Amino acid sequence: MLDHHLQRSIVYRLAQTPSLRFSDLKPDVVDNKLFTYHLKKVVSAGYITKTSDGGYSLTPKGRRLGTRVFISQQALVDRADSVLFLGIKRSSDGAWLLYKRGTYPLLEKIGFMHATPNSLEDAPVTAHRTLKEKTGLSGTFTPLGGGYFRVYEKDNLESFTHFTLLECQEVSGELVQNDPHAEYFWDKSPDFKDQKMLPNMELLAELLGAHQPFFIERTLHV
Repeated sequence: MLDHHLQRSIVYRLAQTPSLRFSDLKPDVVDNKLFTYHLKKVVSAGYITKTSDGGYSLTPKGRRLGTRVFISQQALVDRADSVLFLGIKRSSDGAWLLYKRGTYPLLEKIGFMHATPNSLEDAPVTAHRTLKEKTGLSGTFTPLGGGYFRVYEKDNLESFTHFTLLECQEVSGELVQNDPHAEYFWDKSPDFKDQKMLPNMELLAELLGAHQPFFIERTLHV
Protein backbone atom coordinates (compact mmCIF):
# COMPACT_ATOMS: atom_id res chain seq x y z
CA MET A 1 0.00 0.00 0.00
CA LEU A 2 1.08 3.61 -0.44
CA ASP A 3 2.66 4.75 2.81
CA HIS A 4 3.55 8.37 2.03
CA HIS A 5 1.31 11.34 1.33
CA LEU A 6 3.21 12.18 -1.90
CA GLN A 7 2.56 8.68 -3.23
CA ARG A 8 -1.12 8.93 -2.40
CA SER A 9 -1.36 12.40 -3.94
CA ILE A 10 0.04 11.10 -7.24
CA VAL A 11 -2.74 8.51 -7.49
CA TYR A 12 -5.33 11.06 -6.38
CA ARG A 13 -4.26 13.57 -9.08
CA LEU A 14 -4.22 10.96 -11.83
CA ALA A 15 -7.68 9.71 -10.81
CA GLN A 16 -9.04 13.00 -12.14
CA THR A 17 -7.40 13.08 -15.58
CA PRO A 18 -6.31 10.62 -18.30
CA SER A 19 -2.60 11.44 -17.83
CA LEU A 20 -0.16 14.05 -16.55
CA ARG A 21 3.48 14.83 -17.24
CA PHE A 22 6.11 14.88 -14.50
CA SER A 23 6.10 18.69 -14.32
CA ASP A 24 2.31 18.75 -13.86
CA LEU A 25 2.32 16.03 -11.21
CA LYS A 26 5.13 17.46 -9.04
CA PRO A 27 4.17 20.13 -6.49
CA ASP A 28 6.36 23.24 -6.85
CA VAL A 29 7.52 23.05 -3.22
CA VAL A 30 8.84 19.47 -3.51
CA ASP A 31 12.42 18.68 -4.52
CA ASN A 32 12.82 16.86 -7.85
CA LYS A 33 14.84 13.97 -6.39
CA LEU A 34 12.38 13.45 -3.54
CA PHE A 35 9.39 13.45 -5.88
CA THR A 36 11.13 11.13 -8.35
CA TYR A 37 11.80 8.68 -5.52
CA HIS A 38 8.12 8.53 -4.54
CA LEU A 39 6.96 8.46 -8.17
CA LYS A 40 9.09 5.35 -8.76
CA LYS A 41 7.57 3.78 -5.65
CA VAL A 42 4.06 4.24 -7.08
CA VAL A 43 5.15 2.82 -10.43
CA SER A 44 6.80 -0.23 -8.83
CA ALA A 45 3.68 -0.82 -6.73
CA GLY A 46 1.71 -1.16 -9.96
CA TYR A 47 -0.63 1.82 -9.53
CA ILE A 48 0.66 4.00 -12.39
CA THR A 49 2.54 3.54 -15.64
CA LYS A 50 4.51 5.76 -17.99
CA THR A 51 2.68 6.53 -21.24
CA SER A 52 4.14 6.56 -24.75
CA ASP A 53 4.21 10.38 -24.78
CA GLY A 54 6.23 10.57 -21.57
CA GLY A 55 3.37 11.22 -19.19
CA TYR A 56 1.90 9.08 -16.40
CA SER A 57 -1.51 7.44 -16.10
CA LEU A 58 -3.24 5.04 -13.74
CA THR A 59 -3.09 1.29 -14.32
CA PRO A 60 -6.27 -0.77 -13.86
CA LYS A 61 -5.10 -1.38 -10.27
CA GLY A 62 -4.68 2.36 -9.77
CA ARG A 63 -8.08 3.13 -11.28
CA ARG A 64 -9.73 0.77 -8.81
CA LEU A 65 -8.09 2.67 -5.97
CA GLY A 66 -8.68 6.12 -7.46
CA THR A 67 -9.69 8.95 -5.13
CA ARG A 68 -10.27 6.42 -2.33
CA VAL A 69 -6.52 6.58 -1.74
CA PHE A 70 -7.13 9.26 0.90
CA ILE A 71 -9.90 7.42 2.77
CA SER A 72 -9.24 7.70 6.48
CA GLN A 73 -8.65 4.75 8.77
CA GLN A 74 -11.94 5.56 10.52
CA ALA A 75 -13.77 5.37 7.21
CA LEU A 76 -12.26 1.94 6.60
CA VAL A 77 -13.36 0.80 10.07
CA ASP A 78 -16.92 2.03 9.41
CA ARG A 79 -17.16 0.27 6.03
CA ALA A 80 -18.94 -3.10 5.88
CA ASP A 81 -16.71 -6.17 5.67
CA SER A 82 -17.62 -8.45 2.76
CA VAL A 83 -18.05 -12.08 3.78
CA LEU A 84 -19.42 -15.39 2.50
CA PHE A 85 -21.32 -17.43 5.10
CA LEU A 86 -21.14 -21.16 4.33
CA GLY A 87 -24.10 -23.24 5.48
CA ILE A 88 -22.74 -26.80 5.31
CA LYS A 89 -24.94 -29.76 6.27
CA ARG A 90 -23.89 -33.40 6.06
CA SER A 91 -26.55 -35.45 4.26
CA SER A 92 -25.65 -38.74 5.97
CA ASP A 93 -26.72 -37.66 9.47
CA GLY A 94 -27.90 -34.04 9.19
CA ALA A 95 -24.93 -32.66 11.13
CA TRP A 96 -23.93 -29.00 10.60
CA LEU A 97 -20.34 -27.86 10.19
CA LEU A 98 -19.76 -25.09 12.76
CA TYR A 99 -16.75 -23.23 14.05
CA LYS A 100 -15.70 -21.38 17.19
CA ARG A 101 -14.06 -18.02 16.56
CA GLY A 102 -10.50 -17.65 17.79
CA THR A 103 -10.21 -13.91 17.17
CA TYR A 104 -12.10 -10.67 17.73
CA PRO A 105 -14.65 -9.47 16.90
CA LEU A 106 -17.00 -11.87 18.72
CA LEU A 107 -14.22 -14.05 20.15
CA GLU A 108 -15.29 -17.64 21.07
CA LYS A 109 -18.76 -17.28 19.52
CA ILE A 110 -19.94 -20.20 17.38
CA GLY A 111 -21.22 -19.83 13.85
CA PHE A 112 -21.15 -21.02 10.26
CA MET A 113 -17.84 -21.12 8.46
CA HIS A 114 -17.07 -18.05 6.41
CA ALA A 115 -14.87 -17.11 3.46
CA THR A 116 -13.63 -13.83 1.99
CA PRO A 117 -14.77 -13.02 -1.57
CA ASN A 118 -12.26 -11.73 -4.09
CA SER A 119 -12.25 -10.35 -7.62
CA LEU A 120 -10.55 -13.42 -9.14
CA GLU A 121 -13.15 -16.09 -8.29
CA ASP A 122 -16.88 -16.62 -8.30
CA ALA A 123 -18.29 -16.96 -4.78
CA PRO A 124 -19.00 -20.74 -5.03
CA VAL A 125 -15.40 -21.32 -6.17
CA THR A 126 -14.06 -19.29 -3.25
CA ALA A 127 -16.31 -21.20 -0.86
CA HIS A 128 -15.11 -24.58 -2.18
CA ARG A 129 -11.44 -23.56 -2.04
CA THR A 130 -11.69 -22.11 1.48
CA LEU A 131 -13.50 -25.20 2.76
CA LYS A 132 -10.78 -27.44 1.34
CA GLU A 133 -7.90 -25.31 2.63
CA LYS A 134 -9.21 -24.90 6.18
CA THR A 135 -10.93 -28.23 6.84
CA GLY A 136 -9.81 -30.74 4.19
CA LEU A 137 -13.45 -31.19 3.14
CA SER A 138 -14.91 -30.79 -0.34
CA GLY A 139 -18.33 -29.43 -1.25
CA THR A 140 -20.41 -27.76 -3.94
CA PHE A 141 -22.05 -24.44 -3.06
CA THR A 142 -25.17 -22.59 -4.19
CA PRO A 143 -25.71 -18.89 -3.33
CA LEU A 144 -29.11 -18.19 -1.73
CA GLY A 145 -29.09 -14.47 -0.96
CA GLY A 146 -27.44 -11.74 1.03
CA GLY A 147 -27.71 -8.52 2.98
CA TYR A 148 -26.21 -6.68 5.94
CA PHE A 149 -25.69 -7.51 9.61
CA ARG A 150 -24.81 -5.00 12.31
CA VAL A 151 -23.90 -6.70 15.58
CA TYR A 152 -23.79 -4.71 18.84
CA GLU A 153 -22.59 -5.60 22.32
CA LYS A 154 -24.51 -3.15 24.49
CA ASP A 155 -23.98 0.18 22.66
CA ASN A 156 -20.76 -0.83 20.90
CA LEU A 157 -20.74 -1.93 17.27
CA GLU A 158 -18.78 -5.21 17.17
CA SER A 159 -19.12 -6.03 13.48
CA PHE A 160 -20.72 -4.72 10.29
CA THR A 161 -20.85 -7.21 7.43
CA HIS A 162 -22.15 -7.31 3.89
CA PHE A 163 -22.78 -11.03 3.44
CA THR A 164 -23.76 -13.66 0.92
CA LEU A 165 -25.15 -16.94 2.25
CA LEU A 166 -24.17 -20.09 0.35
CA GLU A 167 -25.61 -23.56 0.90
CA CYS A 168 -23.75 -26.86 0.68
CA GLN A 169 -25.68 -30.12 1.13
CA GLU A 170 -23.17 -32.48 -0.47
CA VAL A 171 -19.91 -32.49 1.48
CA SER A 172 -17.23 -35.19 1.55
CA GLY A 173 -13.90 -35.96 3.20
CA GLU A 174 -12.49 -36.13 6.72
CA LEU A 175 -12.47 -33.01 8.85
CA VAL A 176 -9.01 -31.64 9.69
CA GLN A 177 -8.01 -28.45 11.51
CA ASN A 178 -5.98 -26.20 9.20
CA ASP A 179 -7.09 -22.81 10.53
CA PRO A 180 -5.12 -21.36 13.47
CA HIS A 181 -7.90 -18.85 14.16
CA ALA A 182 -10.87 -21.21 14.41
CA GLU A 183 -11.97 -24.60 15.74
CA TYR A 184 -14.22 -26.59 13.36
CA PHE A 185 -16.60 -29.36 14.42
CA TRP A 186 -19.74 -31.26 13.40
CA ASP A 187 -22.94 -30.80 15.44
CA LYS A 188 -25.97 -33.03 14.77
CA SER A 189 -28.43 -31.00 16.85
CA PRO A 190 -27.18 -27.43 17.33
CA ASP A 191 -29.29 -24.97 19.32
CA PHE A 192 -29.06 -21.91 17.12
CA LYS A 193 -30.67 -19.81 19.87
CA ASP A 194 -27.94 -20.65 22.39
CA GLN A 195 -25.97 -17.72 23.85
CA LYS A 196 -22.77 -19.34 22.59
CA MET A 197 -23.96 -18.87 19.01
CA LEU A 198 -23.37 -15.79 16.90
CA PRO A 199 -26.57 -13.73 17.02
CA ASN A 200 -27.26 -14.22 13.29
CA MET A 201 -27.28 -18.02 13.48
CA GLU A 202 -30.99 -18.57 14.13
CA LEU A 203 -31.93 -16.38 11.16
CA LEU A 204 -29.32 -17.90 8.86
CA ALA A 205 -30.51 -21.41 9.70
CA GLU A 206 -34.09 -20.39 8.87
CA LEU A 207 -32.97 -18.93 5.54
CA LEU A 208 -31.07 -22.12 4.69
CA GLY A 209 -34.15 -24.18 5.51
CA ALA A 210 -36.39 -22.04 3.29
CA HIS A 211 -34.24 -22.55 0.14
CA GLN A 212 -35.57 -19.25 -1.27
CA PRO A 213 -33.79 -16.16 -2.64
CA PHE A 214 -33.68 -13.29 -0.14
CA PHE A 215 -32.21 -9.94 0.83
CA ILE A 216 -32.24 -8.85 4.47
CA GLU A 217 -30.77 -6.13 6.69
CA ARG A 218 -30.72 -6.71 10.44
CA THR A 219 -29.32 -5.13 13.60
CA LEU A 220 -28.49 -7.78 16.20
CA HIS A 221 -27.20 -7.81 19.77
CA VAL A 222 -25.01 -10.14 21.84
